[in-house]
Amino acid sequence: MHRPAALTLTQDEFERLRNLLHQYAGLWFGIDARPAIERRLQKRLTATGETSFAAYLRRLIEGDATELEEAVESCTVNETYVFRQEYQLRAFRYDILPRLVRRERLLVWSAGCATGEEVYTIGSIVLESGLVPHERVHVFGTDISRRCIAFARRGVYSATSFRGVTSPLYNKYFVKQNDGSRSVSADLKAVCKFRHANLLSETAFPGAVDVIFCRNVLIHMGEQPRKKVVAGFFNRLTPGGYLLLGHSESLLADPSPFEVVQLADDIVYRRPAIDDLSSRRPAR
Repeated sequence: MHRPAALTLTQDEFERLRNLLHQYAGLWFGIDARPAIERRLQKRLTATGETSFAAYLRRLIEGDATELEEAVESCTVNETYVFRQEYQLRAFRYDILPRLVRRERLLVWSAGCATGEEVYTIGSIVLESGLVPHERVHVFGTDISRRCIAFARRGVYSATSFRGVTSPLYNKYFVKQNDGSRSVSADLKAVCKFRHANLLSETAFPGAVDVIFCRNVLIHMGEQPRKKVVAGFFNRLTPGGYLLLGHSESLLADPSPFEVVQLADDIVYRRPAIDDLSSRRPAR
């Protein structure tokens, strides 16, 4: 059965739509993404009562900010899980965290935190380390999806959020419920906060932070938005602060003010400071 013409996203409409999403959220979709974008936005046409992509696009262009957020959410994948990329978490725990313990407080930002598993993972590692008093720990998650932020604040996760987990911490900080789900423990929840934010906004995170996790976000952005976000990260990091990216992301190909730091388990990026980083944990 052929789809009615009114529900077909033409090439011209796709290009106008992707340019709008690129301008608003930095997202960039190649030409081959048109069928997937068309499929993902079908529900938005039904929800808004629009009978064609042309009408839906007019709605976005004319300034329906709420629907623009819905379009971004429909076109992105918010997949994450607890203790993801454990090699990088080891680098954070054993190489980075000990260098930051003398600071007045420890503030870690998870940028593009999706449904919050990463934020709670980071918080559990810091609490369990015993290196920083609980009252000095602040782990902050932001995401462009309001639904993801609401989900993260609730702090209840199904078994899919714990797939492949080997860390013993998850039994301590994620309490099993009668229905098989797990809820975040009260002491962990107390140090983790969430807020809706667009990384291209100047107010995405106004304060200074010590560590930024931004994993598998930049890879979906166009060149100029990516550069803007990286520059924003640099400006928000305290001197000596660290940026940790996803395993498919790198700053090595582009000029950057960050220092590249080779740790035992990962390559990370650092805003320069006076202190010497020559002492490192030996590679295993």
